Formats: sequence, C-alpha cells, structure tokens
Amino acid sequence: MIKTIKIATLFQLILIFNLCHSQEINMNKDVKDIVKLGKDSIAQLALKLIDREVAIENFAKIKVKTDGREVYVSFRNPIKYLPIESEFYFDLNVNLLEGIIVYNPVSNGLVDCKKKTIPFYKQTREAQASIEFVIKAINKNDEVGGISDISSFEDDMVIREHKSYYDVSVVSEFQESFYKIKKVSGKVYDVEHAHLVPPPIESENNSVLKEIN
Repeated sequence: MIKTIKIATLFQLILIFNLCHSQEINMNKDVKDIVKLGKDSIAQLALKLIDREVAIENFAKIKVKTDGREVYVSFRNPIKYLPIESEFYFDLNVNLLEGIIVYNPVSNGLVDCKKKTIPFYKQTREAQASIEFVIKAINKNDEVGGISDISSFEDDMVIREHKSYYDVSVVSEFQESFYKIKKVSGKVYDVEHAHLVPPPIESENNSVLKEIN
C-alpha cells in the first residue's frame, strides 16, 4: 500500500537526505536490482507511484540514494516562486520500496479551497524572469549574501509575489533569513536573520547513504 504524507518539515527531510558518506555499503537483493536500473529509471519508477500529473520536468534537482535496505528519491525545487494567491507542490520525497511519499504544499495569500487539486509546480517564463530579478537584487546586497550559481543552490528559498514587492525567505542548515525586495527598484529591506541549532543526531540512527548516479 502506498502511504502519502502531505505535511512534513521539509528542510529536516532535506538535511536527513543529505547526510551521506562516500564509503561502500552492503545492499540487499531488492536494492541491488533497483540500483542496476540507474538514476533516471529509478526516478521514473518513483514518479509512477504518484497518482497525479507530475513529471521529471517539474523539478530542478533529483537525487537517488540508498542505505542498502531502502531506496530514497528526492525531487526538489530549491528556489520556489509563488505568484499572488497561488499554491503548489514543489518538492517530493519517495521511499521506493516502502511506497512512502512525502510532499506538502506551499502557498501565497488566500487560495480557493474549493479547487479540486493543488498542482505540482511548473516553471514559466514569467516566473523565471521574476526569479532572476530577485537573485540579481540579492547579489547586490551585502546583508543577505549572494547566489553566484543558481544551479548549485542547495538551500530552500521561497519567493512570494505581492503587488509592489517580493517576500523572500531562505532556510539553510544553520540560518533562516527573511526580507523583502521592491519590484521596481530591487531594493532589499526589512532584513531579519535567525540562527538555527540543528537537532542532535544519534550516531546509531545516522544511516550511511550512498548516492546513485
């Protein structure tokens, strides 16, 4: 039976998924058979578990990892852009053998609760232009740090559009930041930072994960 979990602490899942080591691991037969398929085929298998309209193209980053007993597939959009009054699923985590699916929506403003389904995010030209505007503004400001290469960005950024500004939140492993960016001028203001203390991870529960390419 497929188990779907829509409410989860997203970045905790990301951090757990990224706790991997390069050493070799022992794989059971089921895992070996799946790993032989390769990353792309495994990702397609994971998407087939979703009874929704979703494709590889919906996600900017895909990672497949195993601890030798399970196979985990992470589908992510590290930079999440939301127009006014919109709601999307941006990220998806799948435990392939157990059939466990974890995803939760991200929204911006009042959303029509009567609509039948929440869609998975699809990048548009308008959204891409807005993201590029925000990144350019960020790179000009010393208070919020810079992003030199979007393709290598691994944190979690949410950009919510408003009438005259963008509301931005960024969560990394040790810090959470909030600020606004004016639409016309690109001025960054109302900057706030909060330092995060990661939860202790017991060594006996820290699974060794190997990335599958």
